[in-house]
Amino acid sequence: MQPEDRLIRAIDNLIQESYAPTKPGAAVIVVREGEVIYRKGQGMANLEFGIPIEPDMVFRIGSMTKQFTAVAILMLVDQGKLALDDSITKFLPDYPTHDYLITVEHLLTHTSGIKGYTDMPEPSFWKKDFTVQELIDFFKYQPMQFAPGKCWAYNNSGYVLLGAVIEKVSGQTYEQFIQQSIFDPLGMKQSLYDNPLRIVPRRVAGYAKSPAGYTNSAYLSLTTPYAGGALASTVDDLALWDSALYTEQLLTQETLQRAFTPYRLIDGSSTAYGYGWEIGEYAGHPLIEHNGGINGFNAHAIRMSADRVYV
Repeated sequence: MQPEDRLIRAIDNLIQESYAPTKPGAAVIVVREGEVIYRKGQGMANLEFGIPIEPDMVFRIGSMTKQFTAVAILMLVDQGKLALDDSITKFLPDYPTHDYLITVEHLLTHTSGIKGYTDMPEPSFWKKDFTVQELIDFFKYQPMQFAPGKCWAYNNSGYVLLGAVIEKVSGQTYEQFIQQSIFDPLGMKQSLYDNPLRIVPRRVAGYAKSPAGYTNSAYLSLTTPYAGGALASTVDDLALWDSALYTEQLLTQETLQRAFTPYRLIDGSSTAYGYGWEIGEYAGHPLIEHNGGINGFNAHAIRMSADRVYV
C-alpha cells in the first residue's frame, strides 16, 4: 500500500470510529496543497427520515463565523474605510465606553473588556428575534470586566459590535455584506446567514443528546449569535474559503497576516489569538484554527499554512 493510501485509510478509520452510521454524524474534508485528498460524510443528516450525511450538505458553523467577520473588517481597512485603532465610538457614537478607549482591534481580539452577552441571558432569550440595536442594548450598559487590552476573555459581544460597524461603514446589512463581498465572489454557493424559517436545500438537522437518547436541538433565532455565530456552510465551500486566503482576491496578504498574528496584551504577553482565529502549533508546525458550537452543531477547522493543509 502506498503512503498516500495509508494516510487516506487512517483518516477514514478515524472518522468511522468517531461517528456511528446510525447516529448524527459529520462531513469532513482534507485538502493538501490545493488537492482534496479526503471528502466524506459519515453518520446521519436526519434521524427521522433516515438520511445519511453527504459531504455537500449544509451545517451551521457557529463561532467559525468570526473569521468571516474579521476578514470583512480587514477588507474595509484595505478600502480605507476604517482603521484598527479607531475608537468604536467613531461608528457607534452612543456606545458607553466608561471613559476607556475601546478600539476595533480590541473587539477582534477579545480584549475589549466588554461584558459577554452569552453569559447573561435566560434560555428564552435565544428564541427571540432581535434587531442589531436591540441586541447591543441588551449588554451595552453592563459594567466593564477589565480595562481594554489588559486581559483576554472570549467575547461574543465584541463580534456583535463588529457586525454593527460593518453595517455602519458599508451601508449594507451584515448578511448582505458577507454574501455579496465574500460568498458570491468566492463561489461559496451553499454558504449563507442561516435562518431556521428559510428553506435551505440539503441543510442538515441539528440534534442534542439527552439521557434518553437524541432529541431535535432547541430552536434558536439566528439574530442572537449574529456576526459571532450565525453562518452556515459546507466543507466544500470552506475549502474554497481557505484557498482564497492564500490569494489577494479579498484583501492584501499584508493586511490578512494581522489576523494570523497573536495579539499581545499591555503587559506584552501573547493571547495566542489573532482576529477570529486561534494561533498555535502542532508537532512543531504552525497551526491556525477555530471551532464553533451552536444549537445542534459543532464545527472545527484547522489550517496549516506552512504545509498547505486544511481540515
